[in-house]
Amino acid sequence: MKTGTDETNEIKAEIYEALAVISRSFEQLISAIYKLEKRVDLGEDYAYNQEIIASDLWARINTHALASITKRELEEKNHFSRMRASLEKKRKTS
Repeated sequence: MKTGTDETNEIKAEIYEALAVISRSFEQLISAIYKLEKRVDLGEDYAYNQEIIASDLWARINTHALASITKRELEEKNHFSRMRASLEKKRKTS
């Protein structure tokens, strides 16, 4: 039987996996541009300029997502901290 916590944990894992995919994809894209530049004349500083554009977008996506993730994680931390304190209090009185 799945609980609400199971679903929350699954969603959390999917979120972090998605961020990892995005990061690997940007790294691969930037690397591929430089590999292409070695084989094809793309023009002066083309690969470097595209790296700057891609890196900016990468950072923007990460900071936007992480702001939301941080808020959610703090809410979870506070929730589970209260639950843990309650659990420990019950153990002491038992």
